Amino acid sequence: MTWGNKFIELRRDDYRKQGYWGDATLADYWRMAVLSSPEKVAVIDLQGTSYTYAELDEAAGRVAAFLKEAGVGPGDFVSFQLPGWAEFTVVYVACLKAGAVANPVLPNYRIEELSYILNKCESKVLFIPAEFRNFDYPAMVRSLAPEIPSLREVVIVEKEKKVNVGITLGRVIKEFSPLAGNVLRGADDLAAVLFTSGTEGFPKGVMFTHNNIIASEKAFAARLNFTCFDVMLMPAPVGHATGFHHGVTMPFMFGAKSVIQDIFKPDQSLNLIENERCTCSMGATPFVYDILRELKQNKYDISSLRLFVCAGAPIPRHMVEEASKVGFKILSGYGSTESVPHAFVRPDDPPERTINTDGIAVPSVEMRVVDESRRPVPAGVEGEEASRGPNVFVGYLKEPELTARFLDDEGWFYSSDLCTMDDDGYIRITGRKKDIIIRGGENISSSEVEDILLQHPKIREAGVVAMPDERLGERSCAYIVPHKVDETLTLKEVTAFFSEKNVAKFKYPERLELVDSLPRTASGKIQKFILREDVKGKLQQENK
Repeated sequence: MTWGNKFIELRRDDYRKQGYWGDATLADYWRMAVLSSPEKVAVIDLQGTSYTYAELDEAAGRVAAFLKEAGVGPGDFVSFQLPGWAEFTVVYVACLKAGAVANPVLPNYRIEELSYILNKCESKVLFIPAEFRNFDYPAMVRSLAPEIPSLREVVIVEKEKKVNVGITLGRVIKEFSPLAGNVLRGADDLAAVLFTSGTEGFPKGVMFTHNNIIASEKAFAARLNFTCFDVMLMPAPVGHATGFHHGVTMPFMFGAKSVIQDIFKPDQSLNLIENERCTCSMGATPFVYDILRELKQNKYDISSLRLFVCAGAPIPRHMVEEASKVGFKILSGYGSTESVPHAFVRPDDPPERTINTDGIAVPSVEMRVVDESRRPVPAGVEGEEASRGPNVFVGYLKEPELTARFLDDEGWFYSSDLCTMDDDGYIRITGRKKDIIIRGGENISSSEVEDILLQHPKIREAGVVAMPDERLGERSCAYIVPHKVDETLTLKEVTAFFSEKNVAKFKYPERLELVDSLPRTASGKIQKFILREDVKGKLQQENK
């Protein structure tokens, strides 16, 4: 497959000579793991469902046969809106075997986001839970199916609830014989497309080749000394870049064990660490905050855990110190869906590196800080973070103009995040050019939330900003100018409105401030720094 990016054409030979890219696909890595460790547990989830490499290989082969019969050919998309269940890995590997492009979708997406993604991908098959967190996925899909002309089959995964109608994953695995041989794909073909929130309102489809993902996970493993003897606990959503790449893909690439958790609760994470002897984990800072708090209240054997990687928010000194006292190390990291976390603190770095920086580039990746003209700035000067390497995505799905804005012909991806870099190459994220809120690792587009608020009949103007939160890092606060001066509007009313619009819950505003007007520049842009300072001050007063 030839991508329209000149850099990929220019650097392919170089990456191959350095061993970053090759001819092996993710299906080849999976097959090697099966041959090397057939009886070893490949994945286990919170509910206790587990598969050895041999068992999962057979189950995925049966699902791949079903996909082929459903008309899924090489390069066709298969979407799966599944939580952190072992079945997620079964479907993912089935896609690799069938030569399909894997498209994991976050479980908290609802009609608006899901229909957009399915149509963008022209997905042929969709896998959904029968129920998750008391939500009826089959009912949602029945209502949107007529709007997805490409969709041929919907497969229901029974876990918390059984269904009496439709095709189920259990039935597929029971009735189909394993696919005879994998559908051959090239290492430069698309392997997966993950959707990320952005300032454009709708999610963007981030395209990865097999070589991209393989290079990313080799670099990640090299930095963290991850091997086949490790056990990775993934409490973050497996539909996210973090969970998909580091919680599911990396373990099978190295023949390691993957432990996945569908709903994060600190006591359950600690039980998994104790029972499965987990050695590594990764997630947003709030996860560690809750785990450390639980450890103060109850005893768990976490002697196997050597490190926990945090990304997405600064890590307080007290957390680093508390983790060290109970026996594991917190490492800070940085990245994005487009350039999968590509900067990490080294395991042997002093704690100050984790407290004061967001890491240094992993092997094979280059990083630089640039000004508005995209020229490198000196050490210590704030600018935009940019990265280049064999891990960087190949573009946004069906968005060539958007791709060109963020990915140049020399292969540099411009993140829109502001940072500084010290003389040793360690960066510190200082802000964001793009207007997003990071709530416990979830990206929320302020403009998207504002657009929804402005559809409310009582709202004339809206400005959405991040407010600090000790546990989640940030939550969203909406400043509202009502249509009428004496108009009343409550947070409960706004929440009900977002629910009616089928918006994912993590995007709901969590604080409402009614104001007479919004502070604006001479050109009419909302001065959000004023709003951020205002809500920060109010929170400080309330917490006194």
